[in-house]
Amino acid sequence: MDIEPTSAPPVHSLRRSGRRPALHGKHSPPYVHGPREHRPDDGIGSAPSRFPGSGRARPRKGRTSRWELLAVFVLSLALAMTLFHEAWTNPLNTQLGGAGDADEYAWFLSWMPFALGHLHNPLVSHYVNFPNGVNLMWNTSVVLPSFLMSPFTVIFNANFSYNALETLGPALSATFGYMAFRRWTGRLPALAGALIFGFSPYMVSQAPGHLAQVLITSAPLFLIALDRLLVVQGSKPWVDGLLLGLLAWAQLLTGEEVLAMEVVAAAIAVAVLCVIARHQISSHLAYARRASVLAAGVFAVLSAPFLAFQYLGPYRVQNVHPANVYVSDLLNFITPTDMIKLAPVMATNVAIRFTGNGSEQGAYIGLPVVIFIVLTLLVARRRPVTWVALAVAVGAGVLSMGPTLHVGGHVTGFRLPDDLLQHMPFFHNLLPDRFASMMTLGVALLVALGLDELKHLWKPVLAMGWALVALGMAALFPITDFPAANSPMYSAFVTGFSCPKPKAGDAPVALVLPGINEMNLRWQAEANFCFAMPTDTGMTGTNSHFRKGLGVLFTIGDPGQPELPTSTALRVQAAQEIQQYHISEIVVDPEWPTSPVWTPQGQAEVVVWIEWLLGQAPQHSKDDYLSYVWKDLPPVADIASGRVGTVKGEA
Repeated sequence: MDIEPTSAPPVHSLRRSGRRPALHGKHSPPYVHGPREHRPDDGIGSAPSRFPGSGRARPRKGRTSRWELLAVFVLSLALAMTLFHEAWTNPLNTQLGGAGDADEYAWFLSWMPFALGHLHNPLVSHYVNFPNGVNLMWNTSVVLPSFLMSPFTVIFNANFSYNALETLGPALSATFGYMAFRRWTGRLPALAGALIFGFSPYMVSQAPGHLAQVLITSAPLFLIALDRLLVVQGSKPWVDGLLLGLLAWAQLLTGEEVLAMEVVAAAIAVAVLCVIARHQISSHLAYARRASVLAAGVFAVLSAPFLAFQYLGPYRVQNVHPANVYVSDLLNFITPTDMIKLAPVMATNVAIRFTGNGSEQGAYIGLPVVIFIVLTLLVARRRPVTWVALAVAVGAGVLSMGPTLHVGGHVTGFRLPDDLLQHMPFFHNLLPDRFASMMTLGVALLVALGLDELKHLWKPVLAMGWALVALGMAALFPITDFPAANSPMYSAFVTGFSCPKPKAGDAPVALVLPGINEMNLRWQAEANFCFAMPTDTGMTGTNSHFRKGLGVLFTIGDPGQPELPTSTALRVQAAQEIQQYHISEIVVDPEWPTSPVWTPQGQAEVVVWIEWLLGQAPQHSKDDYLSYVWKDLPPVADIASGRVGTVKGEA
């Protein structure tokens, strides 16, 4: 079925029509295949199309020139850099967000070029959670972006690559969203929808540290790919199948969670499309089947090595997040959080009662946008794509609410569809609230469709519609003081001060305390992986399964842990752990910036305890952020028996 309209004038969407809606387009009657020169292409090029029988060329929707896309990208990139301006004032030493997950991504970005340069497997590492290691396919390790950014990571540093990817996330999402929406709308409606998608509350809330969740650029590309494969069918099946398979593979290596949610959203969209256009399925089935089989084959071949390593390789351990916590509260859809610029205090006081944390509360749409969506359903109700977009928005929104309904922070017993999804293989580890990413795509498309239809109405209605959308976009406007954290390169790690003496074979092991501090990952990367760490650093799939009873050395300094006594039993246990994990150096982290509870007093207490254990005073770094290091440890037997020196005075 072609997408080109016949020469007959369209029927206005507010008027009655006995014609059955086509899969693509607004109000056109069923299409008839014409000669090949009149068949549609991918709808992305810049050449005008010809109306069959009209004999003259006319521009149509879906034609986006390269210059048009470049202009949208430049605008989106400028907006993203403005939003994240605090980090871009010094992109080498300032990271978006704060300490925590961002440090874990700095490790991922650094590990890829290090592993490739030293002929290590980039999908596994024994440099953390030594001696067992970690399977990076069970982590949000952004394998493909890390590989693509490796030259920049080597030339600059991981901090720069992290900031660049975080900024490109919303910029490219908006650009590709524009390219997708232009298949059905004009320029300005597509731009409005693209900005809503690229700079949504979901995107802004995830940006402080969740890089894999910000890189959702494939979502609008999937929309284009499915439109080509199922509806337009203006190319060749192998071309569309190849593109879809490559896109799915690329997203697998960028973020599996996002891919899984895209699969669910696509299933919803295809189901609704089949119902709407059930009488035209037979004419499109052969093309779609051939392209889909090829897409599945391409994805399977390219993904098999990575999925095999994930599900059959070593260290297949998951630290699953607590269930029914990171979900979208029912009130979150109309209640802004503190990531929204114009959020009133009354609203933020409600939002702080939501379960989870601020990074996982991005389902806000706002009443103006909700009202405009209702208007869209009236003016664009005859367009099949309207109902597909609505199904994705509503379906993903409901799934984002988790297994049971939350209202104002109160967890009810009312079961929701995600309760079934949580029990399905490959989906039970999804954080439900992140379905807001797919919901936002549907919402943005609905806004674009509604704005596109307004041009057919009276000018006062057109003006009121645009004013409502402008109000909605203002209600979604993010904060202008987006958080950023100074992340200096600590001389203790960069200069090798905290690097143990090299040994033949594997890297020497350094115990970096406190062990749960994710900053340890950043410092290990800054030290160019000159040591391995036996501690649990917060990665997914770490050694907590293998070491259920963490020893004394792995919990000292942890938040909430009582001050350790100086007993003979503890001395013996610590000596055994030093021997078991081949620890050759002990490092106590700098005071700042680490966990808020890691205070100078807490650091001093840990230093005093290690001095008692080893009978040695530490060396300390000469920078502003003191690191304490014990390099030449006494023999294990002496540590266990207490035949060590005595350190007098305070650390």
